[in-house]
Parts: sequence; structure tokens; C-alpha cells
Amino acid sequence: MKYIVYVSQAKAPLSKDALKELLEKSRARNADDAITGLLLYRYSKDFDKGYFIQAIEGPDGVLDALWERISQDNRHHTIVTLAEGTELERMFPNWSMGFKNVEAIDLADVPGFAKIETESFWQNLKANQMPESVDLLRGFYDGD
Repeated sequence: MKYIVYVSQAKAPLSKDALKELLEKSRARNADDAITGLLLYRYSKDFDKGYFIQAIEGPDGVLDALWERISQDNRHHTIVTLAEGTELERMFPNWSMGFKNVEAIDLADVPGFAKIETESFWQNLKANQMPESVDLLRGFYDGD
């Protein structure tokens, strides 16, 4: 099972309705394409910006096509792959697209992600990939 974990910046903050629409469309298509995963969205009031952290997993060809669509999506930019590889089993088997709208407190105990809204976070990403991103996302998975 192939997976990709990435982080990106929203071009504009997303409203609850926009997030709901994004999730409804993603879940329907992912269910059809045997894709599972988790999306975290973080809005920073201090910077008036939104940030995504997402894991997607599925069969190689289908996942590659999804990654191409994600990479071309104009709702976000500065897309950085944090981790990619293969697993014997799915990490998020019950979620066509799990979702959590996270607050700063949710990321506080994860050193690499505690300051996602700062320039230093994005500069450090370019120098280092973050394999611990998989563990971060797994921590939000409850299996339901």
C-alpha cells in the first residue's frame, strides 16, 4: 500500500462550509478509488492563514493520479512532501478521508509541528523531511 504525507498552506482561510464541501467530494471519490487517509486543517488567527497536513494511501496508480490532482489544486500552495513509501497494511483503513480541524494545542506536543504557522517551520521543511509526520497523523486515528 503506497502512502504520501504532505503539508501545505491554504491560499485563503477555509470556512466550515468550504471544508465540509471539500470533505464530501473527497470522501465520495476516495471511496470509489480505494483511497483512505486523514486531513488535518489548522487555522492560525495570528497569521490569518490555514494549513493542511494530509496522509493519503491506496493502490499505486490511483494514488499517483490523486497526488497529481492535489498538486494542481488551487486552494493551496507551498506543498511539501513530508514522507512517502509503502506499508503492508493501511494506516487509516476505515476512513475514506478522516478529518480534524486542529488547534495549536493539538500540535503543541509534536516538536516539528508546534509552530506550523511560522516562517522557520517552512524553511526547516525545505531542509528536512519529517518522517514523524506519519506518527502525528496516526495519533489522530481512532479506528472509527
